[in-house]
Amino acid sequence: MDFYQINLAAFVLVNGSMVYRQYRQDKRAELSERIQGFDAENNGAGDGGHPAKVDTAPTASSAKQFTNIFFPVYVLVWGADWLQGPFIYTLYKDEKKLPEEIVARLFTTGFLAGAISALFVGSLADRFGRKNACLAYCAITSLSCLSVLSNNISILFAGRALGGLGTTLMYTVFEAWMVTEYNQRALEGTSLKLSSIFGRMITLSSVVAVLAGLVGQVFVSWTGTNCAPFVASICCLAPASFIIARKWSENFGDSGSAPKEKKDSLKLLLGVDKQVLTLGLTSCCFEGSMYLFIFFWSPALKSSHLLAHQHSALPFGIIFASFMGAMMLGSMLFTKILTDKRWMTCRELLQTVVVLASGSLLCTVFFRSEYVTFWLFCVFELCVGMYFPAMGYQKGKVVGDGERAHIYGLLRIPFNIFVVVALSLTKEGDAYRETIFMTCSGLLLIVGAVVGVFLHD
Repeated sequence: MDFYQINLAAFVLVNGSMVYRQYRQDKRAELSERIQGFDAENNGAGDGGHPAKVDTAPTASSAKQFTNIFFPVYVLVWGADWLQGPFIYTLYKDEKKLPEEIVARLFTTGFLAGAISALFVGSLADRFGRKNACLAYCAITSLSCLSVLSNNISILFAGRALGGLGTTLMYTVFEAWMVTEYNQRALEGTSLKLSSIFGRMITLSSVVAVLAGLVGQVFVSWTGTNCAPFVASICCLAPASFIIARKWSENFGDSGSAPKEKKDSLKLLLGVDKQVLTLGLTSCCFEGSMYLFIFFWSPALKSSHLLAHQHSALPFGIIFASFMGAMMLGSMLFTKILTDKRWMTCRELLQTVVVLASGSLLCTVFFRSEYVTFWLFCVFELCVGMYFPAMGYQKGKVVGDGERAHIYGLLRIPFNIFVVVALSLTKEGDAYRETIFMTCSGLLLIVGAVVGVFLHD
């Protein structure tokens, strides 16, 4: 086994052991809830032979029913996205032989489309239904995947624009549907806590990403083209659409909001709420840094590889799978920290993650070794794994159900603009990439301080 295979195997072993421990803990919690429910039913019988009052509180079975219709769709949707991730850059750059500037413009088109669509897709989802918006995502992303089969530059740009619209939908409407459905079913009274759902979402996403990286690499090897993973993505979106159409109920925004909730949402939209502004700044800088990392990690490793006088091709699928293994480890650490030991609050964890991510990006500028660069990138992905459930949990507490998709969409506008500006200035060579990493590191340090001051537990 070579270096990258050994690291992937290590992540698989560590994550496998943590998944097993989490599974045992979940089973014990479910058993305890069932026992408590049984005791309550037996002890609640009325005096004098009168029947006991029926307990209409949600049970473990209702929580399981909810997870059974949400998580399969979540896995398929993220599987479709992760299949594309490792191969977008190399598809345009190496297979289609496009210049670096054109590749950057293609990526910029996607983010620009994401920024523009964020202005309206959330409000449309709140108005016409989050379920319908999720179905629209599946159709739009399928068209985006089909576009890579063409060498026509106009079709490629149109595909990236559809991809940007699809990404905005993916990051807003699925989570908005889930949180609102969770609240409507009153599942907070069960052992299924919202924080644990977010942790499990990222864990599952990471597992799927590892598998997607490996499967995508196999498809590319079999077919000899980087287009194959994009076709496989469509095969994931088709069953996801079927489950959504058949199993999901519809939920809306404003129509179901209480007056107080609408007032709070208006306050958020006007930008008065400092916590929402803090979340927006954090999303802009962290997620913007993450997407720039997605664009630059492969050329950064290629550069370090060449500095070591190595000219063999890097196994991008295996490297990507390792990054996702690190992200999965981060998501499970989030769950353990928040629901097991309570070592720190969610706000403190978010602040720690942002600062650690800043340090990992900064160190890549000073340590040019291929192996050290890879490990620093793994640390960054570990932070990503903790960031998303922490951010999702914070947004779930701050934003009301009535405007959830709209607010989530608006929060993505600054980060899309941030990425568009950075990519529009892209130049060949290591100097620009190092400047980007140093800039992102500095911004993340500032965000860490802002989170500590303005975000509440």
